[in-house]
Amino acid sequence: METKTVQFIKQRNYQSIAKDKVARLRYVVFEQGTDQALAFRDDLFYLHGGYGGAFPKVEAALEGLKIDAKVEVLLAPEECYGQRDAGLELTVDIEAIPAEARVVGTHLEGEARDGSSYPFLVVAVEGKQVKLDGNHPLAGKHLRFMLEVLDIRDASQAELEAGYAFGLSG
Repeated sequence: METKTVQFIKQRNYQSIAKDKVARLRYVVFEQGTDQALAFRDDLFYLHGGYGGAFPKVEAALEGLKIDAKVEVLLAPEECYGQRDAGLELTVDIEAIPAEARVVGTHLEGEARDGSSYPFLVVAVEGKQVKLDGNHPLAGKHLRFMLEVLDIRDASQAELEAGYAFGLSG
């Protein structure tokens, strides 16, 4: 009879992404059909399980993944940032904008009649007018998310109560 020696290789972590787990992710977002990255992050902490920290289709794709797993998720505008809303594109008198904010690319907060705030981006300054856009920069785009699982841990009680991950230690 022949004897074989087997060595077991210890994984860093045997957990998989499930409800109330914190996943540390790396991701890149592309517009579908292109290889130009629109957004990326190397170290995102995310609380899994319906807390609103990820689009539902992304959360479903992450369910059950282990460390080092990679997944690609294709999202239509309705599944992520929505369609562009022409009502969120405004042209205002230049005097309504602080002088230091009259620069293309400046982020501003607008206040609605109900007192809530809304983010806007200065997209053009033309003569005595400033064009603002309140749409998310990725609104209206078909996106491809590439995600990699870097680590998984149990969420702390404080994270569960807050509904989001705090980072490395929880």
